[in-house]
Amino acid sequence: MRSSRPRPRHARGAPLGAGLTAVVLAGTAALAAHGSATAQPAPLDWIKNGDFSGPLERGWSCRGEFVRTDQGIEGRPDGQDYAGCTQTVTVVPGTRYAFSARMSGAYTFVTVSGTGTDTGEVTLWDNGPASKSLATTLVIGDVHEVTVTFHGWYGQGPYQVQRVSMIGPMYPNECDFPTPTPGSPAPTSTKPCMPRPTTPPSSGPGVPTPAGG
Repeated sequence: MRSSRPRPRHARGAPLGAGLTAVVLAGTAALAAHGSATAQPAPLDWIKNGDFSGPLERGWSCRGEFVRTDQGIEGRPDGQDYAGCTQTVTVVPGTRYAFSARMSGAYTFVTVSGTGTDTGEVTLWDNGPASKSLATTLVIGDVHEVTVTFHGWYGQGPYQVQRVSMIGPMYPNECDFPTPTPGSPAPTSTKPCMPRPTTPPSSGPGVPTPAGG
């Protein structure tokens, strides 16, 4: 039986208020700086049934024992299973999302994997009876989908997840190249950068459809 305590590889996320507000404000400021001609759609939450107001199978694929509570979902791991749920979310490559979760209980993990970055995955986790809101910035590489997972740990007590959220996309600023001056030599190289899309494509991979709750 697998009952040893886990050793998380990732630090706990920042408090929800600070992390989420900073990312959303940064995205809003970037949009305002470039005017309405290059404005992107307002950031949305792309997690389907992230507040668990609907049946758990709406958006989530789960394994293990779960019960509904007044605040959300409670998972009940045993010695052979950590009671987890997953959801595949379509994302826009080269953008950022505000990833957050509210959780409590014994060793609760909420993870985004397959981000296309060197990190590979980002995990928010906590261990304790008090409900906590944690948040971080999610950087998306050259991928069109990520996997969102929440679970407890083998042989530990029940855990609760009240909400999982992934708000975005926030597009990067345009490259800040210096303005050339007359008579100055031409640059021998340019720094790599990702151009800012003027409008999102209307169809094709990487264009998410709002989750609708």
